[in-house]
Amino acid sequence: MFNLDGNLRFVNVDMDYLKHLHNACSEVFYKPNDYDNKPYLGVLMTNNATKYVLPLTSAKEKHKTWKDAYPDRFLVFAIEDKDSVSQNAICVATDDDTKVKHILSAVDIKKMIPVTDDVISFVDFNIAEGDPDEVTKYKDLLNKEYVFCVKKVDDILLKASRIYDKQISSGKVQMFACDFAKLESALGDWIEQNK
Repeated sequence: MFNLDGNLRFVNVDMDYLKHLHNACSEVFYKPNDYDNKPYLGVLMTNNATKYVLPLTSAKEKHKTWKDAYPDRFLVFAIEDKDSVSQNAICVATDDDTKVKHILSAVDIKKMIPVTDDVISFVDFNIAEGDPDEVTKYKDLLNKEYVFCVKKVDDILLKASRIYDKQISSGKVQMFACDFAKLESALGDWIEQNK
């Protein structure tokens, strides 16, 4: 059963480690050319002694057609004043003409990956006085995503546990899902190689 080790935390994952996992299972998100602009960001949780990261993916147009929750993913959103969101934001109309459902990202549970402490770094999304505008906007987005994830954390952990347990017990990997047994083996190899 997945749980949190303390408070909900967002982490970034080391690029070399992501490449190592991607070589073991091609479903692991890995884009080497865009890492500086879009790091691998996710929610840290623990299953027995193994830590896992659930990836947060950027909002996309296709998310407009998604329901708020599926067995293997959550749409991360905030209800905001229509006038306060940027023109480029991905939004869906609500029953209130003055509000929109601002789609922030998605939590893709079936793409979770095992990690060790040496391949993660905790994300600081506290807005500082000297932060440039772009950094402030990014941290504001992270804060909104964090608030959403805190509200849904029990559901997220339950769904992660169900997906993981079903795959491990059956040995069957759902389409477009990471192979957790392969990834845990790759984690073991990583630890051995980096002693």
